[in-house]
Amino acid sequence: MSPILRILALAAAFASAAAPGALAQSTVRTGSLASSDTQRETGESFDEYTLDVGIGKEVIAILSAVDFDPYLIVISPSGEQFENDDYADSPSVAMVQEIAGEGGTWRVHASSYESGETGDYALVLTTRQRTDASLTSEAFTEKGPVPAGPTATITGSLEEGDPVREDGSYYEGWGIDVAEGDHLVLTLASPDFDAYLTFVSPSSRTYDDDDGAGNTDSRIDLVVDEAGHWTVVANSLRAGDSGSYTLTVER
Repeated sequence: MSPILRILALAAAFASAAAPGALAQSTVRTGSLASSDTQRETGESFDEYTLDVGIGKEVIAILSAVDFDPYLIVISPSGEQFENDDYADSPSVAMVQEIAGEGGTWRVHASSYESGETGDYALVLTTRQRTDASLTSEAFTEKGPVPAGPTATITGSLEEGDPVREDGSYYEGWGIDVAEGDHLVLTLASPDFDAYLTFVSPSSRTYDDDDGAGNTDSRIDLVVDEAGHWTVVANSLRAGDSGSYTLTVER
């Protein structure tokens, strides 16, 4: 196998394992570090690439090489740096996976761990929907829409006769239409039961929280990466629990 094919095979293997499907949806670049390239302050050569990223998306960059120890630097539009060397203890692969807290043009530096190192490399660049969510098969009934405005407060009560989740717990669902990149903070508080909060995307991905607001209250702080109709699920942690609650939605 030629060196460049070996490098590409490494990139494909790590993309498949750590970011399934990433290679098929991504930009794959091949290049070569040379002593004449731009150098970092510490003397290592690097090539720069750019990637347009939507806020809330997951950024994935994978750098592989066999002639040198690859070192990867990913830089947000505001200058925050994310770096990696020897991903999964491999001296031939560096990888950065980061949820974008800001949208715009991100810069990616393909570099070496030590100065003076040169050789061919392959770089995989892609973005995708964030993966810190669970996929649900549950269908949620909505009681009504979340009121419009920068801050909406809903007071409700979980009681017998409300819809029931698969675990037997009562819930009330509230619908909200959002755009990609919207920042929402959801808080669910109850004096009567251990609050459990679920936020469901149009594609049935769920973000869940139990005690994120302290004590037995819940909180989800999320920049959404999928436009459309979401459902806020006000829920109790345990089956059969009932009582009053306050749901706050800040946009």
